[in-house]
Amino acid sequence: MNQPLGIGRILLLLLPFTANAQQFMAGGRQQLAPIPAAVSGVKQVATSLAGTWEIQLNGQKDWKPVQVPGEPAMQGFAVAHDQPFRYKKSIHIPAEANGRQIAIRFNGVYSYARVFINGKFVREHFGGFTAWECDLTAFVKAGSTADLEVEVTDRTDDISFAAGYAHHPIGGILRDVQLIVRPNVHAGQLYASAQLADDLTTGRLSLDFVLKNAVPATVVSWSLTAPDGKRKVAGGILKTTNGAGKHQADIPGVLPWTAETPQLYRLDVTVSEKGKKVTQYTQPIGFRTVVIGPGNQLLVNGKPVKLRGACRHDMHPLLGRSTHRGQDSLDVVLAREANLNFIRTSHYPPSADFLEFCDRYGIYVQEETAICFVGQDRGGEYNKFTSTQNDTAFTSRYLGQLSEMIDRDRNHASVIMWSIGNESSYGSNFQQEYDFVKQIDPSRPVSWSWPMTALKENKRCFDIAVGHYPAYDGKGSDMGGVDRNMAHPDFPLLSDEWAHVACYNVGHLRNDPNVKDFWGRSMDTTWLVRFDVPGNIGGAIWGMIDETFHLPGKVTGYGPWGFVDVWRRKKAEFWNTKKAYSPVRVGKTHFDALPANGILEVPVKNRFDHLSLSQIVCKIESGGKAVDVKLPPVAPHQNGVIALPVKGISVNGVMIRFYDPAGALIDEERISWGPRGSGQLPVAAGSWQFSTDKNVQRSGDVELRNYGRLAVKGSVVVTGKPQVVVNRPENWNAFKNTPGIFSGNMTVAEEQIVEETDRIVVRTRGVMGAYPVALETSYFPNGLVEVRYTANSLPRHTWEIGVKIPLAPELSRIAWRRQGYWSSYPAGHLSADSGAALKNSGKAYHYRQQPEGSIAEDMTDYYLNATTDERKAGMHGSEGFRGKKEHIFEYEASRQNGPGRIRVLSDGSQAARMDVEADGKQWLVISDKWDYWSLAWGNFQGLPNPSKQMKGIIRFIIE
Repeated sequence: MNQPLGIGRILLLLLPFTANAQQFMAGGRQQLAPIPAAVSGVKQVATSLAGTWEIQLNGQKDWKPVQVPGEPAMQGFAVAHDQPFRYKKSIHIPAEANGRQIAIRFNGVYSYARVFINGKFVREHFGGFTAWECDLTAFVKAGSTADLEVEVTDRTDDISFAAGYAHHPIGGILRDVQLIVRPNVHAGQLYASAQLADDLTTGRLSLDFVLKNAVPATVVSWSLTAPDGKRKVAGGILKTTNGAGKHQADIPGVLPWTAETPQLYRLDVTVSEKGKKVTQYTQPIGFRTVVIGPGNQLLVNGKPVKLRGACRHDMHPLLGRSTHRGQDSLDVVLAREANLNFIRTSHYPPSADFLEFCDRYGIYVQEETAICFVGQDRGGEYNKFTSTQNDTAFTSRYLGQLSEMIDRDRNHASVIMWSIGNESSYGSNFQQEYDFVKQIDPSRPVSWSWPMTALKENKRCFDIAVGHYPAYDGKGSDMGGVDRNMAHPDFPLLSDEWAHVACYNVGHLRNDPNVKDFWGRSMDTTWLVRFDVPGNIGGAIWGMIDETFHLPGKVTGYGPWGFVDVWRRKKAEFWNTKKAYSPVRVGKTHFDALPANGILEVPVKNRFDHLSLSQIVCKIESGGKAVDVKLPPVAPHQNGVIALPVKGISVNGVMIRFYDPAGALIDEERISWGPRGSGQLPVAAGSWQFSTDKNVQRSGDVELRNYGRLAVKGSVVVTGKPQVVVNRPENWNAFKNTPGIFSGNMTVAEEQIVEETDRIVVRTRGVMGAYPVALETSYFPNGLVEVRYTANSLPRHTWEIGVKIPLAPELSRIAWRRQGYWSSYPAGHLSADSGAALKNSGKAYHYRQQPEGSIAEDMTDYYLNATTDERKAGMHGSEGFRGKKEHIFEYEASRQNGPGRIRVLSDGSQAARMDVEADGKQWLVISDKWDYWSLAWGNFQGLPNPSKQMKGIIRFIIE
């Protein structure tokens, strides 16, 4: 199809539904009959067959137990591409199934399956992430046991590229299997379109119903129950002809569904014969309308929405690319807690359970069919099958699994757009996908990437232009090639991949875990600069869940790119996401002084799409007491002011917290006033006592040995002289990982020592790697040390410039106080404004076992160290201990027991971290400049060095 670009195609979204039943499926696929909520005479309509099955690999005779659902590879079975293997299970057919239809539903088998029952072939299926069924009625007897076998092949030519994407064969039964009993007369199709009429207050319910094996006495009725579950608001009889019928009803005054107000009605459809109920179908529905409006805005119920999202993969820590109901619900709850209102299901349809929870809790969904990297470099053996975009032999697979996705999921209110593939080159198969969707479901827009490959050919197979990884500040182009000043002149612009979480830069992640927290300012700026751009409808973080497969004997995957890990523990990035995406944006958190009237006027922006700020609960907390604060009626997307009463509060700060109407925490801010104030080191005092041994000087409890080693009360704190640090990436502009070039030991060319009673000064010149450096270290009798340094011939891009101080290994606890990027952090966060961490947290993380502690307490990382051996996976210190603390006021390292600590005080312009080496040596690194030139992917990485020379002053004291 070659139509001109413009409004004509967008108006398709407003056309009435006209497709016939036989058009809903494509590629030779079969419609998925809905599962009844109840069947007369049947106790259990759908029975899960999840649990222990048996598996037999290709060429082997033995059958071994295997968990279903779940990847066999994750359970130690050597699945290979293009080699079929078999599952088997004996299933009991209940006696009550007599005279009824018996079906088995597979909710996801990757990637090609053939089903046998009692040795007889039933059917085959292509595609690993859509649901499909086998009618077993003619093959089994009620009340007996049947032998089910499923032959599975992980095919290299699968258009989803899902096994290649996971870096290992994922072939297997990945989702639940259900045995279903239906009456002979049952629904073969139940499509419910719940839209809003033009007045946006009247609900328009359209039902499209197909009845299998209908008889003249069959009556189909429907009813609609309000979200409170207490009253029916509509109902009637569905008229059918030859079992098929359509019905439309207008329902005034409905409560609309949005992500902020997920109002769900219950639709009940009952099939009766001679006045007796045969079966009933129950479907939650939400009334909402999705259109593309003026200015290329995405409108939900007539209001522009901004999508603040993340990309989600199925990921089970022990079963791999698998999922179950509890995990699906947890992911939605975590998404809501992180202030997401949008999920992209990358790069395949999710489970029906996941969409159910998105409907219930309020998440907009971009549902993507399982097509990925077509016409792109897939690597190795996969490139043989990459260019299928124009191959007619694959058309049935493109359209087949697309139609199965829409057939199952079109009734979900949460699904607001379909995606017909990820990062692929345009071809006729994508065009046919788009045309198919617009024919059968014009109620939702279509997205696809890469759109520029279609536009270059004057083609269009999308309604929403997708651009990946825009520059965080809006001053660079998207990888999608469609960015025009953060918007596109002809289409809404969606960055359904943006703000890539630190993942590929494994060297930097090992060296300084603070790269995780540093990422937060990229996320924040990305959203801040785009929120008010009308044609920019938002984006999705890549990604939500870590992509690390802990196979027996091997760890693989793309890497830790989520803001939660595979165990669903919250990473440092989780709080950054929650803050950056907060729909209540406080514009100022620190004030110079309190006004005379004791009322702080705090600027705020309402970043909700449908809620007024007056619908949000705000509490001000101080001294253990909380008081409600009435918020002004600021409309969505508008600015306002919160009048914050703080008169009479003796401290210089309060906490304000915002809660949604359901009581969930949206955000919190610490509002402070007055001078921030950094700590002050004691002034130099005392006198050095010089002994006959020139290598030892003492002053009270302080001892200086060899003009560098410092001890207090006999406990060694500093083990040697300070050295200049210049750490840099090998390739600052690397797209993925780059090795680091780290400072070793300084080569001293000249050293001068000046001994005075009130100070000892050590002046040193030399080179640190390739950089000429000079230090002047002054040791004062009370343990105060001042280091002045100069580094020359610096490159433009570095990771750290400063001073490192060798510390005794026994200093195993750190504490800090700093000025964070956010005004508030949760306790235990890697980069909290104040906190403490131990080098050895005592928390174990055994391979393939639930970790004992939080991520900040982790001592082990199997992926970053590329090993399953716990001894080799150790990180020589907890993440919280090793991570850099930026903008410090105070930082100390101390023993957990006994005397001896080092304390750094600063004005907030410096950073500090502990660098622990494999041999037990450790350094306190204090930086005057720090950057993260490895984040890439449009993220903020730092600033180039303004000159080739850097000077700084570091001050600390031992106590």
